[in-house]
Amino acid sequence: MATGRTMTPDEDFPLRFATRVALAALPWFEEDHGEVVLSDRSVGPVIDTHTHYALPTLSIHSIDMERETPDSNLLLGRCCAHHLDVRANQCFSPGELSALKRELLLGGLTGRGKRRDHTAPNLARDMRQMNVVRSVVLALDLAIPSRHPTDTLRTARSRSEVVGYGSVHPRSRHAKAKLEEQLHLGARGLKLHPPNQHFRPDAPYAMELYRICGRENLPVFWHAGPAGIEPKFNQSFAQMRFYERPIREIPETDFVLGHAGSLQHREAIDIQRKNKNAWLEISGLSLGQLREVIAEADIDRVLFGSDWPFYHPVLPLAKVLVATQSQPELRKKILHDNAARLLDRTQSGARS
Repeated sequence: MATGRTMTPDEDFPLRFATRVALAALPWFEEDHGEVVLSDRSVGPVIDTHTHYALPTLSIHSIDMERETPDSNLLLGRCCAHHLDVRANQCFSPGELSALKRELLLGGLTGRGKRRDHTAPNLARDMRQMNVVRSVVLALDLAIPSRHPTDTLRTARSRSEVVGYGSVHPRSRHAKAKLEEQLHLGARGLKLHPPNQHFRPDAPYAMELYRICGRENLPVFWHAGPAGIEPKFNQSFAQMRFYERPIREIPETDFVLGHAGSLQHREAIDIQRKNKNAWLEISGLSLGQLREVIAEADIDRVLFGSDWPFYHPVLPLAKVLVATQSQPELRKKILHDNAARLLDRTQSGARS
C-alpha cells in the first residue's frame, strides 16, 4: 500500500484550463494541429480500462462503429473547460450539462447526434495521441431493444487495440443465454450499470451472473457509486454498501469498481483494501480523490480509465501525472502494469 509519499505541490502546475488543448501547458503534452497530444513518450504505454463505442440506441437504428470522422465529438467537447481539481462531470457548465442529458436521451431514441462519431477508428486515434496501446471497450445492455452489446463485441473482435466486454441486463429472463452468446462473440468481461439498469448489485439474480463470470474467468466491471448528476432514483441503486456482499461472497470473480465509487470513493477504497478480488478504476475522479486512492488503496489493484467518449483520455492522464510526480514505478502500475496483469489473466480461454 502506498503511503507517506512526497508530492510536488499543486502550485507547480495549472489545474484549470479553458479548453482541452490548453492542457498542452502541462509539461508532458504539446499542441499538434489544434489538438493536445502526449509529447513525453517516457509516459506509457497506457492501458485504458474504461471506454465505450457509440452509446446504446434503439435497435431500429444502426450506427456504423467502423466509420472514421475528423472529430471524435466527445461529450465533454474540445471547447469545454477541463479542470483537474474537480470530478470530471463537474467540468460541464449548467448549459453543457443540460445539453449532455438531451444528447444521451434523444440520441438513444433517434440514433442521431454525437454518438455517430464515437466509433472504433476515432477511439483508436485518440488513443494514439496519449500513447494508449490498449483499451477495454464496454458494452451496455439497457431495458430497451438495442444491438449495442453485439455491435460492440463484433467491432472489438476485429480490432487489435481493444478488448471487448459484453453486457446483459441482470433482470432479463434470458440473461444467461445472452451471456453465453456474447462469450462466443469474444466477450472477456461483463459490464453492468446498476443505476441505469435499475438493479441492486447484491440482488440474487445478479449474484447468479457473478458466479457464472467466475467460472468463465470474466471480470465484472460495475459502474460504482452515485455520480451526482443522475436522477435520485438511479442513485439509490449505486450506493457502495450494496457492492460489498458480492465481492466478499464470490472471491473467485474479479470485480472492478468503475469510477472508484464516484462520490463514495472512500467506501470503495475500504472495500478494495479488504478484498483481494476488488479493483478500483479511476475515471471521473478529481485530483484530490485520486490522491486519496493512491495514498490509501492497494495500489496493485488500481486501474487507469477515461470513460471515452464522455472524456478525452488526456483529462484523467493529466491527473495521474500530476499525482505521481517522482513516483515512476507507481505511475507505471496505474497506467499499465495492473491492467496488463488483469487482462493477461482473464483473456485466456476466450470462446471461438
